[in-house]
Amino acid sequence: MISHKLATFIALTSLAVIAAQAQMPAPATKAATPEFGHAVGYFDTRLKRVVIIGGPGDPVDGGRDRMWSWSGTTWEPLTATGPIGRTNGAAAYVRSRGQAVVAGGARKTGERWATFGDAWIGDAPGWEAIADISPRDHHVLVETRDGGVLMFGGIPADRSAAWPAETFELRNNTWVRVATDGPAGRARLAMALDRKRNEIVLFGGVGAAPAGAREQPFFADTWLWNGSAWRKAADTGPRGRYAHGMAFDEKRGVVLMYSGAAAHKNAPLTDMWQWDGKQWTEIVLTGPTPGYRYQPVMVYDAARDRTVLVGGTGGASDTWEWDGARWSLK
Repeated sequence: MISHKLATFIALTSLAVIAAQAQMPAPATKAATPEFGHAVGYFDTRLKRVVIIGGPGDPVDGGRDRMWSWSGTTWEPLTATGPIGRTNGAAAYVRSRGQAVVAGGARKTGERWATFGDAWIGDAPGWEAIADISPRDHHVLVETRDGGVLMFGGIPADRSAAWPAETFELRNNTWVRVATDGPAGRARLAMALDRKRNEIVLFGGVGAAPAGAREQPFFADTWLWNGSAWRKAADTGPRGRYAHGMAFDEKRGVVLMYSGAAAHKNAPLTDMWQWDGKQWTEIVLTGPTPGYRYQPVMVYDAARDRTVLVGGTGGASDTWEWDGARWSLK
């Protein structure tokens, strides 16, 4: 048994420790990140920030997409009056206009999913509806070298129809078909404008299962768009994949690609590659990484020389940055 004096001393000491702990500041924690789901993003040259449009993974009919901008430390809300809420849509930013284009995607209407083909142009202050596209989701938009927007791929609203292999360009707010040959129809691909070589780089994606077959093809091909036609540039390099992230690093002059999946719900990838205009080279990663990401938002922040990666199924809605040598959690 302990003495009365010793018990009193222990009690007083415990109270002192508790009081001291109450006065100590709370330990630092990572800032909360909105739940982006399958959002889309771009770098806004006017705001000099990465902007994300989107939110919940299952947008409900009637809601509007929220817009957020990245300060380098936190995501700050811009507006909740963007285009009609959607998931698996596509977006591209046109620097010459200082505006973004958002098109396609899907949302829940009651208990059913609806795929749509509306298209919008604008920014946080306001959006304007422009010419529709053929309804689709899981497609890609990217800015062209002359200030247009290129669209390729996706899954049509009629899931039994052939997946589109045409290439469209937005000119004067109208979609113009500019090519019918090139990459095979596919979805969940990735594209980026290589500003050093003035060409658009396309890699990977997943195709529709051939008639009578159960397995879908997973592409490992690289295509280049020169402004008027597609050219296959490589069949070697990264493992075939879909739902990966891609962005052009303007300072280093390379296209970066990260993660994705090699087979449907079965082969998560955590590798990283760079394209120098001629070939892919794997980047050997050291230290912590974002891990597996399925359809993340990946955007180069030209104001801060960082590639920002956020969200994506397979990982939390946390934010990572690539500084040209390593990943860091923000």
